Amino acid sequence: MKKVLSAALIVASFGLVTNNVFADSVVASYTCKLKEGKTSDDVIAKNNVWLKWVRANVNKDITSEMGTAIIGKQDIFLFVDTYPSLAVWAEATTALDNDPPELKDLFKEVSDCSENKLWKFEPSS
Repeated sequence: MKKVLSAALIVASFGLVTNNVFADSVVASYTCKLKEGKTSDDVIAKNNVWLKWVRANVNKDITSEMGTAIIGKQDIFLFVDTYPSLAVWAEATTALDNDPPELKDLFKEVSDCSENKLWKFEPSS
């Protein structure tokens, strides 16, 4: 329960910060665990390959960040991917479902992701 609440708070904070920049955006969050002997640098290197591909093949405005714990379990991390719209997220999902060879099993050796959510943020008045 603490992991879910922590993930939700981080994603919500990210959404508040980016709310004005990405007013119609959606955010995909993934809760993951580093595999034995792997580091956040290993994951970031893989994520950079993924991000370069989706920007080139889907939309240049997709962003991705990795959140790591300051306090708590250091082997748990979050991916937070922001898409300019739900349509762009759907386009990216469709493109990725076709298993591009350069991305096949990209993260398999560095992490296991156990949970994901898709978020839409709306401004409060």
